[in-house]
Amino acid sequence: MDSSCYLSISLKSLFPNAKFIGTEDIQCQACDQYPDAPLKNWVFAAGLNPWASPEKEILQAQAHGAIGVLTEQYLPTPVPQCIVPNVQDALAKLSIHLAGNPCQKILTIGVVGTHGKTTASLLIASMLKKIGKSVAYHTTLGGSTGQQTGLIAQASDDALTLADWLKQSVSEKTPAAILELTDEMLQSHAAAGIEFDVLVFTSLRRNQRCDTLQARGIENAMGRLLGQLKEHGVVVCNADDARLNRWANRSCPQAIRYGIDADADVHARRLRSLPGEQTLMLSAGNSVAPLTSTLLGDHNARHMLCAVAVGYSLGLELYETVCGVERLERVPGRMQRVPVDHHANVYVDSADQADRLAVALHAITKNGTPVTCVAEVPDAATPEQLAAYGRVLERSASYVILTQSRRSIRFGQKAVWQVLDGCEYPASIQIVPNRQAAIELAIRSSRAGEAILLAGWGADRWTNDQTKEGRCDLEVAAELLREFANETTYEPKLAELPAVPSPTLRIFRGKAG
Repeated sequence: MDSSCYLSISLKSLFPNAKFIGTEDIQCQACDQYPDAPLKNWVFAAGLNPWASPEKEILQAQAHGAIGVLTEQYLPTPVPQCIVPNVQDALAKLSIHLAGNPCQKILTIGVVGTHGKTTASLLIASMLKKIGKSVAYHTTLGGSTGQQTGLIAQASDDALTLADWLKQSVSEKTPAAILELTDEMLQSHAAAGIEFDVLVFTSLRRNQRCDTLQARGIENAMGRLLGQLKEHGVVVCNADDARLNRWANRSCPQAIRYGIDADADVHARRLRSLPGEQTLMLSAGNSVAPLTSTLLGDHNARHMLCAVAVGYSLGLELYETVCGVERLERVPGRMQRVPVDHHANVYVDSADQADRLAVALHAITKNGTPVTCVAEVPDAATPEQLAAYGRVLERSASYVILTQSRRSIRFGQKAVWQVLDGCEYPASIQIVPNRQAAIELAIRSSRAGEAILLAGWGADRWTNDQTKEGRCDLEVAAELLREFANETTYEPKLAELPAVPSPTLRIFRGKAG
């Protein structure tokens, strides 16, 4: 991270309780966790690579001009050292200060939870963009600095990347920034240096790939985030999540709550749900307003409430926040409807875990709509998780087509059997390894009034064994639907039918004698 346009930062003033070896203070203009960083007047953060020797990394960093080392323990090197309790926290705090403390110049909103972070972040961004004309966001589906959109944003981005993103957003005079705090960011303390105006907690429901230790780690990380709230900071949380609500009562009882089923500050009542949209009646304070959205399902309804609750916490009018939320008509790969007219509605969702798949199927089938599910076998899942995936498929979908695009047929066959182990009637599930062929089969065999869910990939791209070309569910389904729409079934008139000779009975008589 090159911050040469700013004044040098004194590590002594930034970390007053740190211990310095070989010097009384270190003045730097940049920092990095990689020893070969092409920087000037920079500090190297040692010990963050578990696969490398810190001693060798320090020699490499010294060869590349490092003037100091951030470390948690004394290291045998002549390079001046700053010993801190936690290198990850120190690096995050230093990177933010080198970026010019952008959190003091921009409204910063953090979104954290086990489910729904991406959709909630994009809805908040849509709401604020309607009001402020410009907004920065960083989600697993992409990022923006306000003027620049479509930026690549990774779930594992480090503290230096986040500091650069905030710095660029401030330089473009963007009024607000929304950051999706992923599990990887919480584990690496990537956002430890950021101060938040609003912290949003979407859920604390344990997912299929989260054990007890990881769940406790998420709770601890959420508790640390509360210490990063600004003096006027606000907490917004989901009242319908029982576990999260209990945690909020202990940790931040003054939080603003939103919900559909539970009593909350921002509440919604379901009015109607159609195949392509749903309508809610919202109440916040003394205001009431309807909200109609093409985002389906109760989970998306709560995400929309989340965005409205953020606007409510900022003192915005309810009608303004509702208009901003309604602007977002689709989220890539999250219950996204294929925009091609067909007798069956086709949806794309990234449900690659049993609980996420159950939520997606419930959003479609709650009105009694039969659904055909083209499901991808989950990757990096235990046999128990694969069996749970199969149970959800069998119980919630009318017809299931199982695909295997992440692995070869040879290595993926075992995972397919483990999915079938969770089914009471495994013979009823169709196995089509080629995903494009499976999508075509689902569309061709569909009937009017049915729905099709393409689950497991979302907006990500996959390949098939025939073309090796990267495709995504949305574009494949759209092409097939247009192809079927152009197919005309020719029914000849009665006069045009060829004459069919009527059969005659012939009796062959043999000669007597």
